[in-house]
Amino acid sequence: MLRPFEVTTNSGKVLRGNIFKTPRARTVVILVTGVEGNINNNPFYTIIGKKLETANIDLVVAHPRDAFNHVTAFNRVSGERETYGAFNEDFHDSDEDVEAYLAFARQAGYDQIVLGGQSLGANKVIHYLAGHPDAAVDKFLLMSPVNVEVLRQSITKRQQQTIQEWLANGRANKVLPFRLFRWLSSTALTASRWLTDDTLNNVHPGQTGDFTQLEKINYSGALLIGTRDHFTGGNPVNYLQNINHHLPTANDNQLVFIKNTGHIYRQKEGDVADEILKLLKQWAKE
Repeated sequence: MLRPFEVTTNSGKVLRGNIFKTPRARTVVILVTGVEGNINNNPFYTIIGKKLETANIDLVVAHPRDAFNHVTAFNRVSGERETYGAFNEDFHDSDEDVEAYLAFARQAGYDQIVLGGQSLGANKVIHYLAGHPDAAVDKFLLMSPVNVEVLRQSITKRQQQTIQEWLANGRANKVLPFRLFRWLSSTALTASRWLTDDTLNNVHPGQTGDFTQLEKINYSGALLIGTRDHFTGGNPVNYLQNINHHLPTANDNQLVFIKNTGHIYRQKEGDVADEILKLLKQWAKE
C-alpha cells in the first residue's frame, strides 16, 4: 500500500517521501530520486513499487531536498520556517538526506537494505557509499547515474555570464530569469554550483575525470540504464561498463540494459520493475 511519510535530517530538514508498504516485508529498497524527479513526475517508481509488493518487498521513494523545486516546512531543530528545494540546492547536503532515509530503514528493522538512486540520486548514493564504508547497506542499485558534464555543457555562455554578474552584484540568492537545462528554475548561487561544484561529478564516459568516489566503494550490487539515455555523454552501454570498471567490486556487480528507452524508461517501466525484482530474488538467495 502506498503512503506518504516524513524523515528528518540531522540539521532538522523535513523530507517527504513515499513508501510502498507490505505487511511482513523483511527487505526494503530505497531509491533516492533525481532533481525534481519525484514520484509525481516519474511513473516508474509506482510501477516498481507495485511490482515489489507482489514479492512482499517494500519500496521507499526517497525524496531528497531537490525532489521538488520548492518545499516549505518548519525545521525540527531550529523551529524556523524554511523553504528549500532544487532551486537552491547545495550538493554538500546530499549525504545528510541519504542518511535520513537509511536511519528510517534501520529503525524499522528490515533484514536487508538495498540503497539505490536514479539520475542524480544515483550520483548521491555513490557519494554516500564512498564516504560510509561501514553503513548498514546490503546492496546498491544505481539507476542511470548522470554525467554532470552533459548538463554543464547545456548552460550557454550568455547564461554563464548572467550567473557571474548576479553573483558579483549581490543577487546570488535570487532566482534567475531563465531555466537551467531548459527546465530547472534556480538561484544564481545554485546555478554556479552546477557549473563548478564537483561533489556529485563522480561518473564519466571515458578515462578522464575523477573516479575517486567509485574507487572507494566496497559494496556490490547492480547498475541499470536505458540504451537511449542522453545524459551519459557517450554510448550508454559503454558508459555503464566504464563506471563499473572503476568499482572495486566490478566482478561481483550486475549490469542491466533496458533496450530502446531513455533516462526515465518511458514505455519500459514494466521491464525495469521486472529486472529489479529479478535482482532482489537473486540477492535474497546469497
